[in-house]
Amino acid sequence: MDGYTNSTYGDAFADVYDDWYHDVSDAEATVDFIAEVASERADLPVLELGVGTGRLAVPLAARGLQVVGVDASAAMLAKLADNDSSGLVICHLGDMVDGLPAGPFAVVFVAFNTFFNLLDAARQRACFAAVAACLSPDGAFVIETFVPEPRSGSSVAVRSMTTDTVVLTVATHDEATQTAQGHYISLSEADGVRLRPWAIRYATVEQLDEMAALAGLGVSERWEDPNHKEFTADSPRHITVYRTNHRRVRPEGGPTS
Repeated sequence: MDGYTNSTYGDAFADVYDDWYHDVSDAEATVDFIAEVASERADLPVLELGVGTGRLAVPLAARGLQVVGVDASAAMLAKLADNDSSGLVICHLGDMVDGLPAGPFAVVFVAFNTFFNLLDAARQRACFAAVAACLSPDGAFVIETFVPEPRSGSSVAVRSMTTDTVVLTVATHDEATQTAQGHYISLSEADGVRLRPWAIRYATVEQLDEMAALAGLGVSERWEDPNHKEFTADSPRHITVYRTNHRRVRPEGGPTS
């Protein structure tokens, strides 16, 4: 998409993100999951990539964890500051590859498809390498994404509708490049037309594992969701823990002995 940058999504959605996406996933379960993974090295901070408005970072910090957040959008970080009244989350303006603090971190995590905001395979591989460089020797990289189902073409749908506002979703998908892009289009009597663009480059579970291996990381756990539901061939989502110490697991579930 011409003109699309690292900050485009955050800048476009910051004002509505908490209203539209506060329940996009089970935040409490995800916070529990990250806290559990981080408990092995409670002396070190955790880092969230694409921290956004702090949906996960703020409750994690409220539990006493040292939380650092990176986001390419100043608008998103401004909303996070509003949500983090105690100022517990340390924020950095930067992207998920070149803008990472030095660490070391006990856990680096990227939630709910945010990893796919990196728009080509090279940048995704570079993110794995950058994360591996800032993890502690026994650290973990946690990724939560959907499991792609190949599709191509375009779509138009209604997201929401009231007496004075309609929000449409317009999207195109390209199976060959594993990309999708689109707009949420708000049509309002009061505010006219507002465009909110988005774009992703998705990767399969196998491709993510290959990227991890290139960065020296191995699969430690894989679940369908943060409640530790078993991951199967039919799972629509996954949450995977990659570790620098290469503890191996069964491909479809939790750790082996």
